[in-house]
Amino acid sequence: MPISGKMYVWNDRAKSVPEEPGVYAFYNEDRFLIYIGQSTNLRERFAHYLETDFSKDPRKRETEYYKRQLTSKPETRMKELLDEHRQKYGELPRCNHPPELPKKGVTSESGFHFYEDMDKPLHEAAFNLEDFSEKIRKVPVVSLEFHQKRGDFVRWIRDVFKETQLAEKIEKITKTGEALRRDILNALSNPHTAECPKCGTQTNPRKTWKMAGRPSKTGERLQLTIGYYKCPKCNKAFRKAIAKEKIMAS
Repeated sequence: MPISGKMYVWNDRAKSVPEEPGVYAFYNEDRFLIYIGQSTNLRERFAHYLETDFSKDPRKRETEYYKRQLTSKPETRMKELLDEHRQKYGELPRCNHPPELPKKGVTSESGFHFYEDMDKPLHEAAFNLEDFSEKIRKVPVVSLEFHQKRGDFVRWIRDVFKETQLAEKIEKITKTGEALRRDILNALSNPHTAECPKCGTQTNPRKTWKMAGRPSKTGERLQLTIGYYKCPKCNKAFRKAIAKEKIMAS
């Protein structure tokens, strides 16, 4: 059975929930279920959400209401709730899915074709970032090391998808072997996180917007996607360009 009982308003009073293990459900303003979670200490988990404003998953900022249920086996109870939801609706609550990567597809010529070495194709290719993430999980490590050393991943993500911040994150990865695979996948699953310039804490943007510059003599202008960040640790506010793309002036 789903979590029963009272539905509470999500605000600072949520910090007063019991310091006990339990499960919880988040609802948006329309009282539509968006997330089911669990914790061994509900008060600690809710306090973290409130203090960081859901920095690890901004989608949960839609939360307006919640329900909770105490249980000595929170992981088992959460699995039951998710299974019930999947059986009833055919899918998990939206925020129980990982954030989606951009799905803009490209032509075969612009896709990323994996090699193990020069003139040694793997006959594996990716045509959007979601597909790219799946290929990163399966291709041999030797292929990852070959492309990372050459800067191929960075150029493709930056030049084809204009995801400059994601490209910068992957460019900074210096590990090899399975650690390289893990760090690339982590960057792909959190493409817009940025490092606080003051304390180095990773945080997600609170909001984003597009900004276009003046046209050049050829009629092109640079369109930026800007992210506004506020560090959950030191409270430092900063902005960062997430994506850059040349567009024709209208």
